[in-house]
Order: sequence, then structure tokens, then C-alpha cells
Amino acid sequence: MKTLIPLSLFWIALLCSCQNTSKEPYLKPGVDYVQLTPDSLRTPEQKAFLLKLTKIIYENLSVKNNEVYFELSEKEFVEKGMPIQYYDLVQKDVINMNKSIKENNITNFDSVLKESYRQILDSIQ
Repeated sequence: MKTLIPLSLFWIALLCSCQNTSKEPYLKPGVDYVQLTPDSLRTPEQKAFLLKLTKIIYENLSVKNNEVYFELSEKEFVEKGMPIQYYDLVQKDVINMNKSIKENNITNFDSVLKESYRQILDSIQ
């Protein structure tokens, strides 16, 4: 249970948020987000893409004063071979992670992030 919490928090933030209060849909309609495909149905290409995406996200997330920041610009993200729709999703997820950190009085989020990343990599590979 202890290891399930960080993993769940990270995936919840990456997939979507129930706290979306804007009129804009959280996920762009018509986009086939690889995270929404069940693990057992993912192709080797989808698994490789998801691994690459996860690494790019984690390597470019930083935590300062217990707030999460994504350090890549949209242009840099796309230059790494990632579709722009995922950049938009990461930006929304960062906002929601920060909101959740604050609302739930989570401290030391950098530690939670590191543990989550390790567990996610284990589950993808």
C-alpha cells in the first residue's frame, strides 16, 4: 500500500484530472493517448513511446519549494519527438499536481516524485 500511493498519484496526474473546472476538455477529443491503452493491449511501439515520454517528463520535472515545474519549452519537447498534445497534457498535469500538493498538504514531493518514477519505469519495462 505504501508504494501504491506515489505510483497512483503520479499516474492520476498524468492521465487526467477530475478537478478540471474549465470548459475545455482535459484530453483533446480524437487523440489516442497511449496512457489510456491498458498495459496488456499495448504494442511494443506504444510501450517504447510511453517509456520515452515518461523519461522525458521525469528528467525535465523539477520541484522547488514543494511545487512542480516542467522545464522544457513546447519547442524543445516537440524536438525530442513528442507530439504537442502531450505537452499540453503535461502542462495541465503540472497545474493539477501543484493544486493537489497544496490542497493535501503534501510535503517533500521531490521524494514522492523520485519513488513514483522508479515504480513507473519498473511497470513499463
